[in-house]
Amino acid sequence: MKKFKLFDMNRNGRGVSKDEKPLKPNLWNLPRFWFRHFTKTLNLNFVMLPVWLVPLAVVYLYITAPSMPSQMSSAYTSIYGAYLLRGGSPAWSSLLGVYGAQLNLQTYGAARIWITVGLGVLLAVIWGWINVGATYCAKGMFTGDPVFIWSDFKYSIKRNLWQGLALGLIDFVLLGVIGYDIYFFSRRGGGIYDFFFFAICAVAIIYMFMRYYIYLMLVTFDIKIRKILKNALIFSILGIGRNLMTALAIVLLIGLNVLLVIAFWPINFFVPLILPIIYLLPTVCLFKVYGAYPVIEKYMIKN
Repeated sequence: MKKFKLFDMNRNGRGVSKDEKPLKPNLWNLPRFWFRHFTKTLNLNFVMLPVWLVPLAVVYLYITAPSMPSQMSSAYTSIYGAYLLRGGSPAWSSLLGVYGAQLNLQTYGAARIWITVGLGVLLAVIWGWINVGATYCAKGMFTGDPVFIWSDFKYSIKRNLWQGLALGLIDFVLLGVIGYDIYFFSRRGGGIYDFFFFAICAVAIIYMFMRYYIYLMLVTFDIKIRKILKNALIFSILGIGRNLMTALAIVLLIGLNVLLVIAFWPINFFVPLILPIIYLLPTVCLFKVYGAYPVIEKYMIKN
């Protein structure tokens, strides 16, 4: 007998009673389904940790970098020059006080820059493989197949090695581009920029729905990436009801996490910071499979 069975990712689960009826995959049964596979979900989190650890390493490099003071306003140098030319007049002295506010900027050396770039490349490379492995394990939980987290995770990556890498790179780049576009247009209000902002938000929503199906189709069928993306776009429309259900479940999960952060923050700041790392990623993955697999089953398996 192993002492810490929670961390044995290849042991059998508690199973389902023969008298227990299969759950209808709707929103009301989702919490029950989640708790039924809660231990497996926590075990799945261990193989998904690099998705957290790499960004946390980048953040650590940033906050520990040396800093230097700098003026917040770009007008400071011009005002300071006028202040000197005017012989330190009271008016220019007042302006200098207003526009001379300072802040500390992090300064990156060459070593930190190359380490950060290397970590970004590493995350881009493993992004698809981690999503493939996690989706395969979550699919097994949903369909009721025996799931052995570590061995199934390795098997799915080995089986979809090159397609997982290629699809992961496409996914990683698209998420980065969409995220940057939302940030860019949100900081430029008015006119055509508002149109582009709402347009990119609509694209982001559609692509988030597509991501429910992309990796799930990859681990379920032997089809080309172009076909996967095409079908995912179609399912983002055909499965709109289940897509919204999944989105609502994820929002409620994040809301629950926010409430836990608020509750634990006065007690210990470390607990609310560590909570999302324990369960958030694998639970979101499980929710996506829960919402998307019935749509794939309806249109690609039964037909």
